[in-house]
Amino acid sequence: MRNGDFVKINYVGRVKETNEIFDLTDEQVAKKEKINLQNAVYGPVTVIIGEKMILPALEDEIKSMRAGESKKIELDAAKAFGPRDSRLIKIFSEAEFAKNNMNPVPGLTVNLNGLRGRVLSSSGGRVQVDFNHPLAGKNLVYDMACLGTVDGAEDRTKSLIQYYTGIKDGVQVSVNGAQAVITFPQKNNVPSEMKERAAAEIIKWVKVDSVKFEEVYSKN
Repeated sequence: MRNGDFVKINYVGRVKETNEIFDLTDEQVAKKEKINLQNAVYGPVTVIIGEKMILPALEDEIKSMRAGESKKIELDAAKAFGPRDSRLIKIFSEAEFAKNNMNPVPGLTVNLNGLRGRVLSSSGGRVQVDFNHPLAGKNLVYDMACLGTVDGAEDRTKSLIQYYTGIKDGVQVSVNGAQAVITFPQKNNVPSEMKERAAAEIIKWVKVDSVKFEEVYSKN
């Protein structure tokens, strides 16, 4: 595998010390482990090597894999999401949360000043928020399966649509010369900014001049 290849993968990611699963693509494993990840879309995913869709250290490992090969990959914290940084733990006043109608209970995920963090504690009118990545400081283990490359304009377009919109089923794609036409299923609610990002990547990687999005509405 080399930079620019579209590679289809399956994986299960665990925290090494606790064996806790934090991400996976295999629905059967999710059911077996009784895992319910919010908004999860199961099934193999396609990544472009060199585009930082996954951790660089994982990309390096996948480059050496063959189609059909499975591998256990261990990443220490430095090669995963980095060490925890105490400077990323900030203190806010409860009034900051009150004016946004938020109750800062421990564990709450918040967006403050353009940063995503997690409330650690709230007492005495002070709220402690951790802006470290949730997996910072943790060693990770991936059970990785390389299923092969994705070739062909329409298949590559579908994989990019799934990656940027999360929609797996019901999307129709046709690539005719210089234009890619994507037809979404009814009631997809894909934000315009996601369509714009997907279109930019399709133009770049599928080598078309334009992308057209269509939506079909039918009688129920």
